[in-house]
Amino acid sequence: MNAFIITMSNNGKSLEMTKVLKESILNTETNLQVKHFEAIQPPQLYKHNVDVFGDFVPWKYPQEQTQDKLDFSTGMFLKAYAANDPNRVMACALSHMKLWKWSADNNETIVVLEHDAVFQEKFDPSDYLHDPAWGVLGLNDPRGNTRKGQLFHTIVSGGNGIRPVPDIDTTQEPPLPLGIAGNSAYVIRPFAARELLTKCKEVGLWPNDAVMCKQFFPWLRVVYPYYTNTQPNVSSTTQL
Repeated sequence: MNAFIITMSNNGKSLEMTKVLKESILNTETNLQVKHFEAIQPPQLYKHNVDVFGDFVPWKYPQEQTQDKLDFSTGMFLKAYAANDPNRVMACALSHMKLWKWSADNNETIVVLEHDAVFQEKFDPSDYLHDPAWGVLGLNDPRGNTRKGQLFHTIVSGGNGIRPVPDIDTTQEPPLPLGIAGNSAYVIRPFAARELLTKCKEVGLWPNDAVMCKQFFPWLRVVYPYYTNTQPNVSSTTQL
């Protein structure tokens, strides 16, 4: 199966992390065909937006805390991400969306990896393809990699194999999007890629890990035990 690593070739730290990720794939004897994917960067936002969607799709997610809001069209509370540059959040999202388009256009199930991922166990995607119910399968340990990561882990680790995305919020809390544990490592099927891109056109562009939520897509799944984590003391593309 093809696995695409989102990498910034003009950034030494990104290249270092990509090297560690590739080594972890070899060291765990993980069954993936690794391919480089050049990360979209802020000056290229408009071009790649149109490349992915055909027509320009506007960003509709809060970029700073003063814009946080309850989105009445979806019923979810949208909360700005902490990032040095909001344009990098958009660029990161478009990198994922471009890979969703690749999956949809080529009708191929792929693995999407951010450069800060690292494999800790041998992963063979063929072990999970027998289950047609999932569209995206998250591979990442939630602890330290998503909000309420310990609670996420406690619920998911109650059984082995393919697991539903857990409910980690109470009815008294704002209804935030609930997705997989970060978007640094996941498998995506073509039908899910198509549905994600259609949803982006419908609601406007959101961060990739916000639009990929269980409120929109009941086919979201995670796997336990986990196969990946994020590399320690490194930053995602939104922070570099």
